Amino acid sequence: MTYFHNIHSLAELKKQYRTLALANHPDKGGSTQAMQHINAEFARLYDIWKNDTTVSAGASGYESDYTESTAQQYAEYVYNEYRWTGSNYEGQHAPEVVELIRRWLKETYPRYKFSVRRPDCNSIHISLMQADFEAFTAASGVKTYADINHYHIDSETDLTDRAREVMQNVCAFVQSYNFDDSDPMTDYFHTNFYLSLSIGTYKRPYRTSLSKLQCCKGDEQPEFKHPEGPAHKAIRQALGGARFGFYDSRRADGRMVLGTDSFRSDGKTSFWPKDYSSAKTAQKRIDKLTAAGIRCRLTGYNGDHIEFLGYTDSTRVALEKEREEYIAAYRKWQAAQQTTINQNQAS
Repeated sequence: MTYFHNIHSLAELKKQYRTLALANHPDKGGSTQAMQHINAEFARLYDIWKNDTTVSAGASGYESDYTESTAQQYAEYVYNEYRWTGSNYEGQHAPEVVELIRRWLKETYPRYKFSVRRPDCNSIHISLMQADFEAFTAASGVKTYADINHYHIDSETDLTDRAREVMQNVCAFVQSYNFDDSDPMTDYFHTNFYLSLSIGTYKRPYRTSLSKLQCCKGDEQPEFKHPEGPAHKAIRQALGGARFGFYDSRRADGRMVLGTDSFRSDGKTSFWPKDYSSAKTAQKRIDKLTAAGIRCRLTGYNGDHIEFLGYTDSTRVALEKEREEYIAAYRKWQAAQQTTINQNQAS
C-alpha cells in the first residue's frame, strides 16, 4: 500500500482515510489523481476490515462511524464532509450566518443532531447533541457535556479523535463567515460574531446513537408503543420541560416546587427551582398549569417559587384511567410477543 500503513482495525482504517482525504481533497487544493488512488486502496482494505468489531479501551470514536456503509458510501460521506473551501464571508450578519450553518450541518452531517442558537445579537452557539460515536474518552470522566474552546480544539484531551475532528470542521466552516478586526492593545473589539461550541449542554446531555444502517429491515427489535393520553399530554405541555421536585433550601424546605434538572459533566444531575421576579410573570405559568389540572400557588409575596399542591379531582381520575390503559396495553403486547416467540421456537 502506498498511502495506508499499519492498519490493525476498522477504526484505524477510517481514521487514516479521513486524514488522507482532508490532506488530498480536491476542494482543498489536493490532487484528484492522488484521491482516486487513496479511494482505491481504501476500498481494498475496507473489504478486509469491514466486519471488524474491535473496540479498545481507548476508543477513538471511529469505531461506529457510519456503521455498515459500503466503502463507496463511506467515501461519499467523507467527501461531503470536507467539501467546502476558503472564506465565505460576503457581508452576512449573524442571523443570516445561523441559517447558513443550519443548512450546512443538515447536508454535511445528516445523521447527527446539532443545536444552533443565537443567544444574543453578536453570538452564535453550536452544540453537538447526538452522533454515532463516543465523544468523550473514558479517562476524562466526562459523560454528559463539555464546553469546547474553539481556539484550542487540538488540545481538548477529553474528546475522542472523531469528536475533535467534527468540532474542528464545524468551527472552520463557521469561522469562514467571520472576520476579526479587533485590536487587543487598545481594547477595541470588532468581529462579525462571537462563537462558542459545546458537545451536549447542561440541560440536555450528549447522546451516542448508532446509525440506522446497522440494523437491516426486518431485524429490528420489537418496541412497545402506546399513544400519550390527553391528561398526560396537557400536563407535559404545561410544564414545558420543567418538573416539580424538592429543593433543599430554607425558603423551599419541605415544599415541592417547579424547577429544571441540570447536568454536570460527570453525569450527575442537580435540581434547580425556577425563581420568578414578580407575581405577574409567575402567573402566566400558573395559568397554564391550572388549565392542565394542576393546583399550585406562588410561595412568595411578589415572586419566588411555584409550589405544587396537587391535582384537581377530574385530572387525578383521568391520569389514573390513562395509567390503567397503558398497563393493560403493555400486558397485551407482552403476551403477543411471547406467542410469537413460542411459534418461532416450535417451527
